[in-house]
Amino acid sequence: MPLTLIIGGGWSAIAAAITSAEHGATVLVVEERGYLGGRARSFVDRASGDEIDNGQHVMMGCYRDFIGILTTLGTLGLLERQSALRVAFVDATGLHDVLDASSLPGRMGIVLGLLQLKGIRLKSRLAAVRLAAAISLGWASGKGLSCAEFLNKHHQPSDVIERFWEPVVLATINATLHLASAELLVEVMKLAFLGSRTDSQLMIPTAGLSALIEPFPAWLQRSGGSVRTSVSVDKLVVDASAVRWAYLSDGTVVDVDAVISCVPQRALERLLEASNITSSLPPEPPSSPIVSVYLWYSSPWMPYDFSAALGTTIQWVFDKRRVQSGLVALTVSSGTSLVSEHVDTVIEKCDQELRTLFPELTGVRLLRGVVLKEKQATPLLMPTNVSSRPETRALESVATNLLIAGDWTQTRLPATLEGAVRSGISAANALRRK
Repeated sequence: MPLTLIIGGGWSAIAAAITSAEHGATVLVVEERGYLGGRARSFVDRASGDEIDNGQHVMMGCYRDFIGILTTLGTLGLLERQSALRVAFVDATGLHDVLDASSLPGRMGIVLGLLQLKGIRLKSRLAAVRLAAAISLGWASGKGLSCAEFLNKHHQPSDVIERFWEPVVLATINATLHLASAELLVEVMKLAFLGSRTDSQLMIPTAGLSALIEPFPAWLQRSGGSVRTSVSVDKLVVDASAVRWAYLSDGTVVDVDAVISCVPQRALERLLEASNITSSLPPEPPSSPIVSVYLWYSSPWMPYDFSAALGTTIQWVFDKRRVQSGLVALTVSSGTSLVSEHVDTVIEKCDQELRTLFPELTGVRLLRGVVLKEKQATPLLMPTNVSSRPETRALESVATNLLIAGDWTQTRLPATLEGAVRSGISAANALRRK
């Protein structure tokens, strides 16, 4: 049987491996770290013994490829799905708003939910609904525009930008309005918020992210493949315009029929240089950080499963009671301002902001905190580079059986789990068509 080498062990690699195995290939997954999952995994916090994620993730019903992978692995039940989109918005004035799309089916539920937001003027709510309708009908293009330019072009008032559009952009694109590509915002709105009711439903993990992929090595073994961690691919050998051999860090030489690289661009370019393969990839975009903060409190207090925080450094707050009573997770996308701050300063700032946002915290003690800084969390996808992301087949000119995948490739989506999985499936399908 043909051997397909998958380089990397993140979500794109897992998707590529499952799809390749389903196509009949023998698959070898090689991951240089000692764990699978890449930037979307969980680990045990030593002090508390609780399993926490290296960054909070929320999935949506429109994540069809991602859902398909979990269905194959039998772990879809670890996601708790909303019956309809419901998102809370809180600010320091004490106003708690809830966008509830449950009253009507599909996009009409989203429209009604927008119209019922109390913190936004009616004129502004109507402007947002008009733009949503234009996006849904294909009348609003974000090509070549930042989100700020796009929203200004479509006459969105400042209050609806601050209380609706900006939280959406930060959460999905991990970039500020002035930098984020509006092409991606339009795609997110079409797929997630303006589709069916099931498309817009949010899905919250009830276990650590690593639990979602825990069955993968055994699944792959049953399909005739294998996973090797703590081993790297050090060199690829090309002969007659195809990769023929791969040299691993433990001294093993592997005969390969195809290779799918699922590592970040900088890691791929190091491998290509070590292999004397000329890269035809476009310049790597800059990175955008995400800061995640876990806070343990003396008792549970969070009134929502999760909420957007407005006018604060904190952007999203998640109740992690399914992991531990009193535990909350905070995220700051495009979190450049926090990356250089001491962890104690970050914890104190986040606790103070939470107490301003939530009167429920009165009398509740902060026990401890953990700060996770992912400095290269996602590529910074801007109008100047979003269309130049490389396709799955970008390296075929130097090796016909060498393909690439990852959330940084041309998925037409932001750098999300769905984008990563979609890219892995696309690469495996491209091999099948050869």
